[in-house]
Amino acid sequence: MKDLYLLEKILIRERNLKLLAASILLAGGLVFVVLMCFSKTVKLCLVCALATLVLLVLGFKFLYETLTVWQPHRHPVWLQIKENPKQIVWVYSKDVQTSPYGLEVSGHAVMFFKLLDKNELSISVPRKKARALSESLNPVLPHATFGYTLERAQWYVADPSFLIR
Repeated sequence: MKDLYLLEKILIRERNLKLLAASILLAGGLVFVVLMCFSKTVKLCLVCALATLVLLVLGFKFLYETLTVWQPHRHPVWLQIKENPKQIVWVYSKDVQTSPYGLEVSGHAVMFFKLLDKNELSISVPRKKARALSESLNPVLPHATFGYTLERAQWYVADPSFLIR
């Protein structure tokens, strides 16, 4: 579907970023394995073992999550839009900034898909593409409310069906 082309590209980007993160975590775990082998003190060996354990567990978790939804058409957001779009009642995005020590490292948006049963799905979206994605989803989800306001948040808490257009 032409309207979902941008969503597909964003889901592929999200998958690739998760794969990159998993690779970095696994490589870091292997580095600590090597450091553990060459450490001369027991304390350093234990620190390296703990770091190895944490990095490898997180790396394999990210890798598993990435491989289970390798195809964008198997992503929960895609499946919800294609198989049960009427359950999506509210779509909005929020900007997220990573700014350690006041330096902006990265910025992106998170697009939330609020469901009729009060569950939610979300995806990471490049900040510049959030508006375009929202506009491309509008024809696909004509019944859903788009955009965040405090009033809509209160309506959603009271009864999600209030947000159906």
